[in-house]
Amino acid sequence: MYIFLSTLFFFSISFFAYAQDEVKIEFGKKNLMIDEALVVNVIIKGSDKSVISNFPEIPGFTKADRKITHAKGQQHTIIQNYTPARDGTFRIPSFELTINGKVYESEPVTIIVTAPKDDEDDEENNEVIGIENMKDNAFLALTIDKSTVYVSEGFRVSLAFYIAETNTMQIGFPDNLSAQVDAIAKKIKSPDCLEERINITNIVEEHRTIDDKKFLVYKFFEAIYFPLNNKPVVIPSVELKMEQQKRKSEEKEIIGFTNKPFTVNVLALPDHPLRDKVVAGDFNLVEQIETRKINTGKSFNYSFKIVGRGNFSTINVSSPVNDSFFDFYPPDVKEDHNRDFTLQEKEFRYRVVPKDSGQQALDKYFYWIYFNTKNKAYDTLKSRIKIKVLGKAINDKESGESEDIFAGIDRLDTSLIQTNYQEVFKNISNFLIICMIMGCLYLFSWKRAGK
Repeated sequence: MYIFLSTLFFFSISFFAYAQDEVKIEFGKKNLMIDEALVVNVIIKGSDKSVISNFPEIPGFTKADRKITHAKGQQHTIIQNYTPARDGTFRIPSFELTINGKVYESEPVTIIVTAPKDDEDDEENNEVIGIENMKDNAFLALTIDKSTVYVSEGFRVSLAFYIAETNTMQIGFPDNLSAQVDAIAKKIKSPDCLEERINITNIVEEHRTIDDKKFLVYKFFEAIYFPLNNKPVVIPSVELKMEQQKRKSEEKEIIGFTNKPFTVNVLALPDHPLRDKVVAGDFNLVEQIETRKINTGKSFNYSFKIVGRGNFSTINVSSPVNDSFFDFYPPDVKEDHNRDFTLQEKEFRYRVVPKDSGQQALDKYFYWIYFNTKNKAYDTLKSRIKIKVLGKAINDKESGESEDIFAGIDRLDTSLIQTNYQEVFKNISNFLIICMIMGCLYLFSWKRAGK
């Protein structure tokens, strides 16, 4: 009986070893407006309760509220919010949390906090907008943020309907507004430009003051255009048809509003060997590396992230060429932006395997050339990271001597069926435990019946 109970205890321990909690520490959005919260999520699977240590203080942020959400099954998430104290770029190093008696470590991240634009809703702000073709204290206005740009530099175009707050007549958008906007978009787009259309799902009422007169503003179209050559871009006059009703007893009539056309001058980029390939804009580099000290043959991850304003669809950073110091694998590419495309980013995440020891600077491997529209000159974003590599040199990575888990993966025979012995052992343990429990119940029932 003692041997039987010992065996049962052994398999029970083996079974519960597989039932340990699975914990992940994840950050929410990496690009924030200053009025948005930085969110740290601790996702715990395998338990509906947990004991967790205090979240750390993060410079540049104020610790705010914490809450817990539960999902189906044994899973819950602890959500800690942080409020940005100022705008800027913040590198948050890894930190540790003790959860249910076990220590877990987060990954280092970089958070970008952007300050809002100047308050355009201030009644004292007199925006300079030409009032042309006004009808019944209402007009259609075309707004362009730049009158002169370089080739491939973006400029923003928006159309909005203005109506004076003192207007006594009812003017509203008709049912065919979507069809009108699509027709306007086709007419505005130049064949010499690439277009980044901004999706406006809800028309929001805003307030403007023009020449000391208060208006209600309804923006219904917005897009960013990137010139492909140095030809001037002409934004033509378009018509928006609105519904107007002077008195409630009268039927609605259709009235058309038109804007004044506008021309954007486009400058050619200065002479440069890459003039026809570079992107013009305002960009910054945010880079992350998994470790700055590593042994030869061990792979590490490196992130080269371009952040700013420009035509991100044409941004491309190619993989560096393998040499005697490093092997580089093609990057995973991820692109992201906020709702109105005022802040965009494109991340190139590489896996790198060092092959020789020594201190190496990554700037000769990771860089990107562009035309800086602020400085009006060509510029280069390049890595500022240096790493220290330890260990023996690896002359032939294909020999199989590399300790990298990916080494020789291209030579594996995929025709063989791989056995997951851990899963087999787990299933056998579960089966034996069930058989032992049933055997115990049978023995107790048999002895009781014998009595």
